Amino acid sequence: MKEQDLFNNAEYLLSLALKKTNNFEQAEDLVSETLISALVSLRDGKSIDNLKAYLSVILNHKFNDFLRSKYSRPTIYYGVIPEYDFASNEKSVENQLIQKEEAEKVRQIISQLSKNYREVLVRHFIHGQNVGFIADDLKINVNTVKSRLNTARITVKKQMENDSMEKYEKQSYEPEQLDIWMYGDMEEGCNAFYTNDWTRRIHQNILILAYKKPVTISEISEGLGISAAYIEPIVEELISYDFMARSGDKVYTSFIIFSEEEKNKAYDNDKAIAEKYAKPMWLELEKYLEQIRRTECYSKMSKRQQASLIQFAAIFIIHEAMRQVKTDKIPKADVMSKKHNSGWTGCAYGFNKPLDSKPDWDYVKGHSLCKLNGCNVISTGLYKNLSDLKYMAYDVVAGFTFGQFWPLSGSQFLKTAYALYAEEEADIPLIAPKFFETIEKYCEYNLLSKEPDSENPDENSSIVVLNIPVLTAEESEEIFGNIIHNSILDFSSKFKNELCKLFVDPVKPPKHLSELVPEELKYQLCGDAFVMALIYQGAWNGYYNCLYPIGKEWVPAMVILLGNRLTDEELKNPEMFVKKIVSKN
Repeated sequence: MKEQDLFNNAEYLLSLALKKTNNFEQAEDLVSETLISALVSLRDGKSIDNLKAYLSVILNHKFNDFLRSKYSRPTIYYGVIPEYDFASNEKSVENQLIQKEEAEKVRQIISQLSKNYREVLVRHFIHGQNVGFIADDLKINVNTVKSRLNTARITVKKQMENDSMEKYEKQSYEPEQLDIWMYGDMEEGCNAFYTNDWTRRIHQNILILAYKKPVTISEISEGLGISAAYIEPIVEELISYDFMARSGDKVYTSFIIFSEEEKNKAYDNDKAIAEKYAKPMWLELEKYLEQIRRTECYSKMSKRQQASLIQFAAIFIIHEAMRQVKTDKIPKADVMSKKHNSGWTGCAYGFNKPLDSKPDWDYVKGHSLCKLNGCNVISTGLYKNLSDLKYMAYDVVAGFTFGQFWPLSGSQFLKTAYALYAEEEADIPLIAPKFFETIEKYCEYNLLSKEPDSENPDENSSIVVLNIPVLTAEESEEIFGNIIHNSILDFSSKFKNELCKLFVDPVKPPKHLSELVPEELKYQLCGDAFVMALIYQGAWNGYYNCLYPIGKEWVPAMVILLGNRLTDEELKNPEMFVKKIVSKN
């Protein structure tokens, strides 16, 4: 094919261009650009079979580019397609689709503007409000309105000229899960930690997006593909929880977030150390546990209660010894001085993971790691004729998990358990009316058991038995104040070098958070899986003399502690008891 063949089609192309533009100068420009493009392709060696069809396709592309260029000038509209001076009497389906696509793009850009800019733009260009009215209504300066309008127009123009519009982050099409934990203390029912709920995926992914660096509301909106109007109140809520902070027109997540890669690296180290030192460590641990087994209170317990007490003691000794070594090596954070208005005290930290990830602490289901949270303590304070009533428990898959309390709260279950222990079952409907509706679940997890009623053997009736060990004040002093306390000191001393190997390679938060995150929290992943990894290594290898097979039986790592019994005189005047305790100490 010769180059002259291209120009022989110029008249045909001009006729086609005039039909599209209805403007001779624009038609000539289209023909020129079409012929130049075809000439370049021909000289590059392109083989063209149907020249007229090929040129028609090029001209259509050039015309579409012309439409986009003309349409992306700085004209703001919302929901209305402007008239084109190049349109023929009957718009082609192609033209209508192009116009619709461009209109949707403008609406998308406007929706992603932050409130300050979006609000004045919509009021002025869509609702026709003048600058003075907007300034008065919003109680801001007229020049501020003009500045915001100008910034909004420039932003829309730039976005329209950006043909790719590819700004969606991974969270827009593949949301992740963020589990937020607290290092400190929280009030029961604290609203801040509802953020962990699966219905708060947008909250969680905003926190993930704003973690690496401070971002604007518009950047969050673009990243998630959600209108800024819906993002703004969520950001304000997260700021009220102290989960986010503001810096100028940008916001950022104000706590450290650990990734799956960082977690797995630390957990692999925990597991390796547990496997390497399981035997010598358990030789010592069993000596401590044997002291508990020889106590009088242990001998009076049921087998289930004995198993729970030993399970709790083993975990508690390892965990507290490990914390002792960590404290000696890493400065301890003064978290209790950080009080937040939303009902919690301390520092937050998070785990970022895919939605389909499996629990990393679940040995039962075949996973190789076992996360352990700190010991959970709930106390009622003065209760009945006791100076205190509390439970201590670890949330581990090998035994107790806090979800097993539902629909009761922790304090409701604690008081119900005490009623069973004290044979005051008549109190239970007043304490927790829903207790008997879910009693089978508590039996399934071995918090309770059902046993035949010896007093009514012919009626096939059963009684509810508490499987959680209960220690009096004197027994607590013997178990905790003597045996466990000394065991922790001995274990941390004998295995200090081995335990120090857990606390290496801390996680480095983003630069803007480096001063805000306590040094101790940077080591939060270190040792996270070690305690339960050591428990399982001991059980699987026969080092740990446990009563029930670990991984097959639920054995709650939990104990209920009773305070001192008050005299009638002290009950009438509790301040007397307080003075007695103070003087004793």
